[in-house]
Amino acid sequence: MRFWGKLVAAAVAPLMLSGCLWGPGKFTSNLALNKAGTFVLDYRGEIILQMPDNDSPAVAWSDDMATCHADGRTESGPSSATTYEIDEAPPAQNEGGSDETRACTAAELAEMKAAHEAAEAARVARKRKENEEMAKLFGLPGSDDESNRRFAANLMKQKGWRSVTYKGKGLFDVDYHAEGRLDQDFAFPLMPDSDMMIPFITIRPRTDGSVKISAPAFVGGAGVFASRAKMMGLPNKGSDGPVSRAEGRFTVTTDGEILTNNSEDGPATVQGRRQLHWDVDAASDKVPELMVRL
Repeated sequence: MRFWGKLVAAAVAPLMLSGCLWGPGKFTSNLALNKAGTFVLDYRGEIILQMPDNDSPAVAWSDDMATCHADGRTESGPSSATTYEIDEAPPAQNEGGSDETRACTAAELAEMKAAHEAAEAARVARKRKENEEMAKLFGLPGSDDESNRRFAANLMKQKGWRSVTYKGKGLFDVDYHAEGRLDQDFAFPLMPDSDMMIPFITIRPRTDGSVKISAPAFVGGAGVFASRAKMMGLPNKGSDGPVSRAEGRFTVTTDGEILTNNSEDGPATVQGRRQLHWDVDAASDKVPELMVRL
Protein backbone atom coordinates (compact mmCIF):
# COMPACT_ATOMS: atom_id res chain seq x y z
CA MET A 1 0.00 0.00 0.00
CA ARG A 2 2.82 2.40 0.84
CA PHE A 3 4.51 1.66 -2.50
CA TRP A 4 1.35 2.41 -4.48
CA GLY A 5 0.72 5.45 -2.30
CA LYS A 6 4.11 6.83 -3.28
CA LEU A 7 3.34 6.24 -6.95
CA VAL A 8 0.03 8.10 -6.62
CA ALA A 9 1.76 10.95 -4.79
CA ALA A 10 4.40 11.14 -7.53
CA ALA A 11 1.74 11.16 -10.26
CA VAL A 12 -0.27 14.00 -8.77
CA ALA A 13 2.72 16.00 -7.51
CA PRO A 14 2.90 18.26 -10.60
CA LEU A 15 -0.79 19.12 -10.25
CA MET A 16 -0.41 19.76 -6.53
CA LEU A 17 2.62 21.99 -7.04
CA SER A 18 1.01 23.93 -9.86
CA GLY A 19 -2.37 24.06 -8.20
CA CYS A 20 -4.02 23.71 -11.62
CA LEU A 21 -6.98 21.38 -11.37
CA TRP A 22 -10.43 20.78 -12.81
CA GLY A 23 -13.01 20.30 -10.10
CA PRO A 24 -16.76 20.42 -9.53
CA GLY A 25 -18.46 23.52 -8.19
CA LYS A 26 -22.19 23.60 -7.49
CA PHE A 27 -23.70 20.53 -9.15
CA THR A 28 -26.36 17.84 -9.35
CA SER A 29 -25.32 14.44 -10.68
CA ASN A 30 -27.44 11.31 -11.21
CA LEU A 31 -26.29 7.85 -12.23
CA ALA A 32 -28.62 4.96 -13.12
CA LEU A 33 -27.26 1.39 -13.23
CA ASN A 34 -29.49 -1.16 -14.90
CA LYS A 35 -29.62 -4.98 -14.84
CA ALA A 36 -29.83 -4.83 -18.61
CA GLY A 37 -26.13 -3.89 -18.50
CA THR A 38 -26.58 -0.21 -19.26
CA PHE A 39 -26.00 3.07 -17.45
CA VAL A 40 -27.21 6.65 -17.73
CA LEU A 41 -25.15 9.51 -16.26
CA ASP A 42 -26.11 13.16 -15.93
CA TYR A 43 -24.01 16.02 -14.54
CA ARG A 44 -25.48 19.50 -14.44
CA GLY A 45 -23.80 22.46 -12.84
CA GLU A 46 -20.36 23.97 -12.53
CA ILE A 47 -16.89 22.81 -13.45
CA ILE A 48 -14.11 25.03 -12.18
CA LEU A 49 -10.54 25.45 -13.35
CA GLN A 50 -8.71 26.34 -10.16
CA MET A 51 -5.59 28.42 -10.65
CA PRO A 52 -3.43 29.23 -7.62
CA ASP A 53 -2.66 32.82 -8.62
CA ASN A 54 -6.25 33.67 -7.62
CA ASP A 55 -5.15 32.91 -4.04
CA SER A 56 -1.87 34.85 -4.23
CA PRO A 57 -2.74 38.52 -4.77
CA ALA A 58 -0.28 41.36 -4.43
CA VAL A 59 0.42 42.27 -0.80
CA ALA A 60 -0.71 45.82 -0.11
CA TRP A 61 1.85 48.28 1.20
CA SER A 62 1.70 49.36 4.82
CA ASP A 63 3.89 52.04 6.36
CA ASP A 64 4.70 49.72 9.26
CA MET A 65 6.82 47.71 6.81
CA ALA A 66 9.30 50.59 6.69
CA THR A 67 12.28 51.07 8.98
CA CYS A 68 14.47 54.15 8.78
CA HIS A 69 17.81 54.32 10.58
CA ALA A 70 19.56 57.29 12.12
CA ASP A 71 22.54 56.79 9.77
CA GLY A 72 20.29 57.34 6.75
CA ARG A 73 19.60 53.72 5.78
CA THR A 74 16.07 52.65 4.90
CA GLU A 75 14.65 49.14 4.89
CA SER A 76 11.28 47.61 4.12
CA GLY A 77 10.62 44.28 5.77
CA PRO A 78 7.78 41.91 6.68
CA SER A 79 4.75 42.97 8.63
CA SER A 80 1.64 41.03 9.65
CA ALA A 81 0.30 41.60 6.13
CA THR A 82 3.39 40.42 4.26
CA THR A 83 3.80 36.92 2.82
CA TYR A 84 6.72 35.30 1.03
CA GLU A 85 7.05 32.50 -1.49
CA ILE A 86 8.35 29.20 -0.10
CA ASP A 87 11.68 29.64 -1.88
CA GLU A 88 12.04 33.28 -0.88
CA ALA A 89 13.41 34.70 2.34
CA PRO A 90 12.42 37.97 4.02
CA PRO A 91 14.60 40.93 3.03
CA ALA A 92 17.99 40.66 4.67
CA GLN A 93 19.02 43.28 7.17
CA ASN A 94 22.07 45.30 6.16
CA GLU A 95 25.08 44.55 8.30
CA GLY A 96 26.90 47.42 9.95
CA GLY A 97 25.60 50.90 10.58
CA SER A 98 23.56 52.17 13.46
CA ASP A 99 20.61 50.24 14.87
CA GLU A 100 19.05 53.47 16.07
CA THR A 101 15.84 54.16 14.19
CA ARG A 102 13.98 57.33 13.41
CA ALA A 103 10.72 58.39 11.81
CA CYS A 104 10.72 57.98 8.03
CA THR A 105 10.15 61.01 5.88
CA ALA A 106 7.25 61.20 3.47
CA ALA A 107 9.65 60.98 0.54
CA GLU A 108 11.30 57.84 1.96
CA LEU A 109 7.94 56.19 2.53
CA ALA A 110 6.84 57.03 -0.99
CA GLU A 111 10.05 55.58 -2.46
CA MET A 112 9.79 52.35 -0.45
CA LYS A 113 6.10 52.01 -1.30
CA ALA A 114 6.84 52.34 -5.03
CA ALA A 115 9.62 49.74 -4.80
CA HIS A 116 7.37 47.35 -2.85
CA GLU A 117 4.48 47.66 -5.29
CA ALA A 118 6.78 47.11 -8.28
CA ALA A 119 8.26 43.99 -6.64
CA GLU A 120 4.79 42.62 -5.81
CA ALA A 121 3.53 43.26 -9.34
CA ALA A 122 6.55 41.39 -10.73
CA ARG A 123 6.01 38.49 -8.31
CA VAL A 124 2.32 38.14 -9.21
CA ALA A 125 3.10 38.35 -12.94
CA ARG A 126 5.85 35.73 -12.60
CA LYS A 127 3.53 33.41 -10.68
CA ARG A 128 0.76 33.86 -13.22
CA LYS A 129 3.14 33.04 -16.08
CA GLU A 130 4.34 29.90 -14.28
CA ASN A 131 0.74 28.79 -13.74
CA GLU A 132 -0.17 29.46 -17.38
CA GLU A 133 2.78 27.37 -18.56
CA MET A 134 1.95 24.54 -16.15
CA ALA A 135 -1.71 24.56 -17.24
CA LYS A 136 -0.73 24.33 -20.91
CA LEU A 137 1.68 21.50 -20.11
CA PHE A 138 -1.28 19.45 -18.85
CA GLY A 139 -3.57 20.46 -21.71
CA LEU A 140 -5.61 22.92 -19.64
CA PRO A 141 -6.61 26.40 -20.75
CA GLY A 142 -4.97 29.41 -19.17
CA SER A 143 -6.68 31.99 -17.01
CA ASP A 144 -7.47 34.37 -19.89
CA ASP A 145 -11.04 34.50 -21.14
CA GLU A 146 -10.15 33.80 -24.78
CA SER A 147 -8.47 30.48 -23.96
CA ASN A 148 -11.40 29.40 -21.79
CA ARG A 149 -14.02 30.27 -24.39
CA ARG A 150 -12.05 28.30 -26.97
CA PHE A 151 -11.84 25.40 -24.53
CA ALA A 152 -15.62 25.51 -24.00
CA ALA A 153 -16.14 25.37 -27.78
CA ASN A 154 -13.82 22.35 -28.01
CA LEU A 155 -15.75 20.55 -25.27
CA MET A 156 -18.96 20.99 -27.23
CA LYS A 157 -17.39 18.96 -30.04
CA GLN A 158 -17.12 15.95 -27.71
CA LYS A 159 -20.00 13.52 -27.35
CA GLY A 160 -22.14 13.95 -24.24
CA TRP A 161 -21.62 17.68 -23.68
CA ARG A 162 -25.07 19.14 -24.29
CA SER A 163 -24.02 22.65 -23.32
CA VAL A 164 -20.87 24.34 -22.03
CA THR A 165 -20.92 28.03 -21.15
CA TYR A 166 -17.90 29.92 -19.88
CA LYS A 167 -18.91 32.29 -17.07
CA GLY A 168 -15.52 33.88 -16.38
CA LYS A 169 -12.78 33.39 -13.78
CA GLY A 170 -12.32 29.72 -14.66
CA LEU A 171 -16.01 28.86 -14.14
CA PHE A 172 -17.92 26.75 -16.68
CA ASP A 173 -21.63 25.93 -16.54
CA VAL A 174 -22.24 22.54 -18.15
CA ASP A 175 -24.93 19.99 -18.97
CA TYR A 176 -23.49 16.54 -19.61
CA HIS A 177 -25.41 13.37 -20.48
CA ALA A 178 -24.03 9.93 -21.27
CA GLU A 179 -25.64 6.56 -21.97
CA GLY A 180 -23.65 3.40 -22.43
CA ARG A 181 -23.15 -0.28 -21.79
CA LEU A 182 -21.42 -1.64 -18.71
CA ASP A 183 -18.88 -3.65 -20.67
CA GLN A 184 -15.82 -1.45 -20.11
CA ASP A 185 -14.43 1.18 -17.76
CA PHE A 186 -15.91 4.66 -17.99
CA ALA A 187 -14.68 7.96 -16.51
CA PHE A 188 -16.19 11.44 -16.45
CA PRO A 189 -15.08 14.00 -17.44
CA LEU A 190 -12.41 13.49 -20.08
CA MET A 191 -11.09 16.76 -21.48
CA PRO A 192 -10.07 17.22 -25.14
CA ASP A 193 -6.36 17.91 -24.59
CA SER A 194 -5.71 16.87 -20.99
CA ASP A 195 -4.46 13.47 -19.82
CA MET A 196 -3.85 14.51 -16.20
CA MET A 197 -6.90 15.01 -14.03
CA ILE A 198 -8.90 13.60 -11.15
CA PRO A 199 -12.11 12.02 -12.55
CA PHE A 200 -15.38 13.13 -11.01
CA ILE A 201 -16.94 9.67 -11.50
CA THR A 202 -15.57 6.26 -12.51
CA ILE A 203 -17.57 3.15 -13.47
CA ARG A 204 -15.67 -0.15 -13.43
CA PRO A 205 -17.43 -3.40 -14.39
CA ARG A 206 -16.02 -6.66 -13.00
CA THR A 207 -15.99 -10.17 -14.41
CA ASP A 208 -18.38 -11.45 -11.71
CA GLY A 209 -21.18 -9.15 -12.92
CA SER A 210 -20.68 -6.48 -10.27
CA VAL A 211 -19.86 -2.84 -10.92
CA LYS A 212 -17.72 -0.55 -8.75
CA ILE A 213 -18.60 3.15 -8.68
CA SER A 214 -16.31 5.82 -7.26
CA ALA A 215 -16.57 9.61 -7.32
CA PRO A 216 -13.06 10.85 -6.41
CA ALA A 217 -13.73 14.56 -6.96
CA PHE A 218 -16.98 14.65 -4.96
CA VAL A 219 -15.33 15.59 -1.67
CA GLY A 220 -15.21 18.86 0.23
CA GLY A 221 -12.77 20.41 2.65
CA ALA A 222 -9.11 20.13 1.71
CA GLY A 223 -10.02 18.26 -1.48
CA VAL A 224 -9.33 14.94 -3.12
CA PHE A 225 -5.57 14.86 -2.41
CA ALA A 226 -6.10 15.17 1.33
CA SER A 227 -8.91 12.61 1.23
CA ARG A 228 -6.80 10.05 -0.65
CA ALA A 229 -3.79 10.64 1.60
CA LYS A 230 -6.00 9.98 4.63
CA MET A 231 -7.43 6.78 3.11
CA MET A 232 -3.94 5.47 2.33
CA GLY A 233 -2.60 6.32 5.77
CA LEU A 234 -0.05 8.67 4.23
CA PRO A 235 1.19 11.96 5.70
CA ASN A 236 -1.29 14.69 4.84
CA LYS A 237 0.28 16.18 1.76
CA GLY A 238 -3.16 16.98 0.42
CA SER A 239 -3.06 20.44 1.92
CA ASP A 240 -0.60 21.34 -0.87
CA GLY A 241 -3.35 20.90 -3.45
CA PRO A 242 -6.35 23.08 -4.30
CA VAL A 243 -9.16 23.28 -1.76
CA SER A 244 -12.38 21.67 -2.99
CA ARG A 245 -15.24 23.92 -4.10
CA ALA A 246 -17.63 21.02 -4.69
CA GLU A 247 -21.17 21.54 -3.44
CA GLY A 248 -24.08 19.35 -4.47
CA ARG A 249 -25.65 15.90 -4.46
CA PHE A 250 -24.61 12.68 -6.18
CA THR A 251 -27.45 10.16 -6.54
CA VAL A 252 -27.22 6.55 -7.74
CA THR A 253 -30.27 4.41 -8.57
CA THR A 254 -30.27 0.76 -9.58
CA ASP A 255 -32.48 -2.28 -10.00
CA GLY A 256 -29.51 -4.42 -9.02
CA GLU A 257 -28.24 -5.55 -5.62
CA ILE A 258 -26.22 -3.01 -3.64
CA LEU A 259 -23.30 -4.97 -2.15
CA THR A 260 -21.36 -2.16 -0.43
CA ASN A 261 -21.63 1.59 -0.04
CA ASN A 262 -20.34 4.37 2.22
CA SER A 263 -23.31 6.74 2.07
CA GLU A 264 -24.56 8.33 5.29
CA ASP A 265 -28.17 7.15 5.04
CA GLY A 266 -27.83 3.87 3.14
CA PRO A 267 -30.19 2.66 0.39
CA ALA A 268 -33.85 3.54 0.10
CA THR A 269 -36.53 2.26 -2.28
CA VAL A 270 -37.81 4.88 -4.72
CA GLN A 271 -40.26 3.90 -7.48
CA GLY A 272 -39.24 0.26 -7.25
CA ARG A 273 -35.49 0.94 -7.50
CA ARG A 274 -32.78 1.15 -4.85
CA GLN A 275 -31.37 4.63 -4.37
CA LEU A 276 -28.30 6.06 -2.62
CA HIS A 277 -27.17 9.64 -2.33
CA TRP A 278 -24.18 11.62 -1.08
CA ASP A 279 -24.40 15.29 -0.12
CA VAL A 280 -21.13 17.08 -0.85
CA ASP A 281 -20.10 20.26 0.94
CA ALA A 282 -17.13 21.77 2.76
CA ALA A 283 -17.53 19.29 5.65
CA SER A 284 -17.64 16.06 3.60
CA ASP A 285 -14.34 14.20 3.32
CA LYS A 286 -15.36 10.71 2.09
CA VAL A 287 -15.04 9.73 -1.55
CA PRO A 288 -18.47 8.29 -2.53
CA GLU A 289 -18.10 4.59 -3.34
CA LEU A 290 -20.41 1.62 -3.88
CA MET A 291 -20.49 -1.86 -5.39
CA VAL A 292 -23.57 -3.15 -7.24
CA ARG A 293 -24.30 -6.62 -8.61
CA LEU A 294 -26.42 -6.49 -11.75
